[in-house]
Amino acid sequence: MTLLKNAVPFRGAAYAKINLYLNVESRRNDGFHNIVSVMQSVSLADEVYGEIRPSSARAIRLRMENSDIPADEKNLAFRAADAFLSAANLTAEVDLTVVKRIPAAAGLAGGSADAAAVLRLLNQATGEPIPQKQLLELAATLGSDVPFCLVGGTRLCRGRGERMEMLPTPALHCVIAMPNAAVSTPAAYRRLDALYSNFDGSVKNPCEGGERALVNALKQGGEALAKCVFNLFEEAVLPDCPDAVRLLNEMRTAGALAAMMSGSGPSVFGIFESREAAELAAKKIGGAVVFSTPSYESKK
Repeated sequence: MTLLKNAVPFRGAAYAKINLYLNVESRRNDGFHNIVSVMQSVSLADEVYGEIRPSSARAIRLRMENSDIPADEKNLAFRAADAFLSAANLTAEVDLTVVKRIPAAAGLAGGSADAAAVLRLLNQATGEPIPQKQLLELAATLGSDVPFCLVGGTRLCRGRGERMEMLPTPALHCVIAMPNAAVSTPAAYRRLDALYSNFDGSVKNPCEGGERALVNALKQGGEALAKCVFNLFEEAVLPDCPDAVRLLNEMRTAGALAAMMSGSGPSVFGIFESREAAELAAKKIGGAVVFSTPSYESKK
């Protein structure tokens, strides 16, 4: 059993992600899908803070700021705290606050980022009783994007997203905008299943070289990278989301080297040549300027 002698405060950021590349390779027997994606953490972030302290009984209290997301057992941040205490065999009280800045249900992994931050911060606060490999396995039980959000940076992700390859991080200057719409990820997958006959072999070939073309373009950045971005979910989501289409067109008109939907949407982002160009575009469009962020990868 992990012993906790004193109360320990914790505080950290939970970074959003965008998908520079997202394709679906097959439908799995368990109902999930095998994907191939290049995920990139960006500077847009929720703030996670609180305190863990010794107790004779396990207790978790969660407070959500700037959000109407329920702060109960269904919340990913709550579930992450509970999963950590169980995995660390730790009896303690956790007071947890999440200050939301990442839009919910937007394809930016806001809930997954919060869960990953809780795992990382609680592990650090208690002397790292769970090794990084096990922490990643624990993250995968909470959600497909949680392992990536735990390490951050730039990764080529396969399987459900848990098989990751570290990549060089490009110097990205982006604008993220949120349409006036909501998208259900399960519904988006069902639409793709219908479009591609449950992925029985008709896999999309988005561009010559596929994801490897994008991986090779990461070091070049700019226009080379912009030519390789891809998201299969646009086929399933954009026909029913005209506001996202409008924002994508406005991004391109404002000078974006590339503009695309992130994840299962409906958020969209544009890649710009410089921070100044991104800031100018954000004023015209009304989006938020973001840039690439460092990795959380363990130094061990």
